[in-house]
Amino acid sequence: MNPISPPEPVQGLPARYFTDEHVHDRIKRSVFFRTWQFACHESRIPKKGDYFTLSLFDQDVYIVRDAEADLRAFYNVCQHRGHRLLEGQGNKKRISCPYHSWTYDLSGRLIGAPNSRSVPGFDASDICVPSIRLENFLGFIFINLDERCASMDECYPGVREEILGLCPDIESRRFAHEHNANEGCNWLTAVENYNECYHCKVAHAEFAKGIIDPDSYNIVPFGEGRVLRHSSLATRSSEAWYDMQGSNYGSFYLWPASSIQLYPGGVVNTYHWRPLSVDDVRVFRGWYSEDGKVDETLQRVIDLDRETTFSEDLELVRNVQRGLRSMGYRPGPLVVDPNGGIDSELSIAALHQWLRESIDRE
Repeated sequence: MNPISPPEPVQGLPARYFTDEHVHDRIKRSVFFRTWQFACHESRIPKKGDYFTLSLFDQDVYIVRDAEADLRAFYNVCQHRGHRLLEGQGNKKRISCPYHSWTYDLSGRLIGAPNSRSVPGFDASDICVPSIRLENFLGFIFINLDERCASMDECYPGVREEILGLCPDIESRRFAHEHNANEGCNWLTAVENYNECYHCKVAHAEFAKGIIDPDSYNIVPFGEGRVLRHSSLATRSSEAWYDMQGSNYGSFYLWPASSIQLYPGGVVNTYHWRPLSVDDVRVFRGWYSEDGKVDETLQRVIDLDRETTFSEDLELVRNVQRGLRSMGYRPGPLVVDPNGGIDSELSIAALHQWLRESIDRE
């Protein structure tokens, strides 16, 4: 099935893709452990020894600037008996396990273990925390647990150039603010909701009149990778949230759980999702500015977004997740309008195709 022009009505996915523990486990291994995941912005770890931790399902990860100030990612696990090495974020000259004080340098090599000299043949140089692939994509740090996966530019061809076209100075932006919430739904329920605007005129009146021009809004697969591009002219409403001169709206969803979003006027923000269970996911909403500060305009945008679109979506996806567990749910056809536009679910058809391709290959 080609999501651009399906030959017949496309049925929505069966509920098991959103509710079944076994399917969820397959998605963990076949999707999330084989794709690029947004971790944090490089400006959150600017100095040697700065680190940032995160979890992807049951895999703990830390990102650190090593002694040469290079960004590196590692599994956050001591090679002695498995204790987590780091918590939260901060700065370390060396990394010492809080369980038995096995100590590693910033490149992951073991440099000390209490009483290890009494062990015949113990060679610290043979022991190193396993590294994880990392890429800095326009200042946004992504990790990938699959060593064989293609690079980000190969996975998402053309996205870098498109983003730079909308925001040429994006690489100089700095982290300014983040808020997050448990959405109380499957990760795909949340991602679907983000990637269609069929509901926007009904559920997001403020967004439809304060940011975008609904008549020009579109979400379509982009390029040769698994990318959805959201595009729109800036709103022409007198109720615009701020001065939107300078650019139009563009958002780039990068399969499976990250999005870099560019509001008109150069406001840069991100979404990323981290599944917690089959029926819960944590969404992170990040904002970036030229100096890393939240000025009056950005604060207004953050507040309006959180009070309207963000909170409205939380209620929507929780209701959908409950409905997906109903014995009376029968997935109907998607509204895939070949002409695109705000009332088309072309993007949802693409998401479903990518998911099926990913887990079927297993």
